[in-house]
Amino acid sequence: MPVLCHEEAICLKNVKKYIKLNKSEFLYLAVEDVAPSVSQLITLRLKTKHSPEKMHTAFRHMFDLYPRLKCIVKPTLFSYRLEIIDNDLQLDMLFENSFKVQNNIRFDTEEFTGYRRDLLNESFTLQHSLPIKIRFLPEASVIFISIHHITCDGIGWLNLTASLLSYLNGKEPSPIPIDDPSMVPGVFKRPYITAPIQILGSYFLHRKDKKKTCRDKMINPSPKPVGFIGFTDMHQHYLKYNLSKLKPKAKELGCSLNTFFMTAITRALFEMHGEEDGDTVGIRLSYDLRPYFDKKPPLFGNYVISSILRAYRKNMDDPKLMVRNIQLQLKEAIDRLKKKKLTYPWFIDRVFALLGKKNYSRGIMMAKKNSLFRSTIHFSTGGSIDRLNDFGKKAQLLDAIATVPTFGLFMTMSNINGIFNINISYPTTEFAKDNIINLISAFENELGILLKIQV
Repeated sequence: MPVLCHEEAICLKNVKKYIKLNKSEFLYLAVEDVAPSVSQLITLRLKTKHSPEKMHTAFRHMFDLYPRLKCIVKPTLFSYRLEIIDNDLQLDMLFENSFKVQNNIRFDTEEFTGYRRDLLNESFTLQHSLPIKIRFLPEASVIFISIHHITCDGIGWLNLTASLLSYLNGKEPSPIPIDDPSMVPGVFKRPYITAPIQILGSYFLHRKDKKKTCRDKMINPSPKPVGFIGFTDMHQHYLKYNLSKLKPKAKELGCSLNTFFMTAITRALFEMHGEEDGDTVGIRLSYDLRPYFDKKPPLFGNYVISSILRAYRKNMDDPKLMVRNIQLQLKEAIDRLKKKKLTYPWFIDRVFALLGKKNYSRGIMMAKKNSLFRSTIHFSTGGSIDRLNDFGKKAQLLDAIATVPTFGLFMTMSNINGIFNINISYPTTEFAKDNIINLISAFENELGILLKIQV
């Protein structure tokens, strides 16, 4: 999906005072009760130099363009909603607390990675502060943006970054409207009166899937599982294979680049875990719902849904078959999204949300203690983000990547100028940094093996 649509956004008139939380946003709010932080941490490394004063002005302007950034959480009788700050004095005070300059830290040093790790785990006080923290490191030419998941998803931070770079290039970005938070237009077909029939049809598909996979023994990659959610660390790495080498091979194998990457990470996980650990790797894959809205898609908010793709150890000797199986599952998942056949899982999550924030939080902890999170690794990709450098030469990115605190392994990936920047975030109570470095090394090795396949 292109960065900034809605006819390049529209003017803001009659700005709302309150915003409802959709299902995803409410559930992220519930996770706050059991996890140190519920954020996206975006690392923007700039090719160009900028003064702290210019960066301060630019970000303050973003708050005028994105009303959803200037909100605090307010309880209602039974739930929560977002209140948009319309008092300039209060907003300026909260912004000064949100934006900080950190001097004397250089890129890719121990001090740099430690500072980023601490920010990744830093909690929010959403009833008293804004849902975003900005840290500018002038010597590193890096911006860290920690943005709470109730505020936006991956498309959201890409749109925010596009607006920031546009402004730094001397161009006035368009204001971003407050979109309807509802996910219903992306999940259900019209007329919505047929929703019960759609849910029933989706339920039968879900039950059929469960029967097919009920005997799968899913690999849990954690060397030492624990019954609580602790702090997260992240490891960033630049792949030795670039786009010009990987894309033609994926095309030759008849699969998407995402499938190519998922096959490699799956094979790496099988290589690192023996048969006693399981016969199945489950890849949780995130999908942006916006392309499937039956009306104008929203720009800024959280509109993500996910499903699990499976790969089997029995196919390790036939990588081409593994590629085909993952590609078929991905195609089926996209087809279900297009035809609005993922309504049942979404509806069940919505029902659980009705139990309230505290009860949902208890359910998360029960699932964690009983190892009920049913995936081996979560995979998400922004693909090529070269378009972020299309606004001019005054402000350019070398790379950009986002990650989230996580219950398990979470792998994100993006590329600029054909160079792939990957990151794996992981709970520090369960994984050592060497575990992650070894996994990335095995992943690169498997990419090399897939590149040598003869078709």
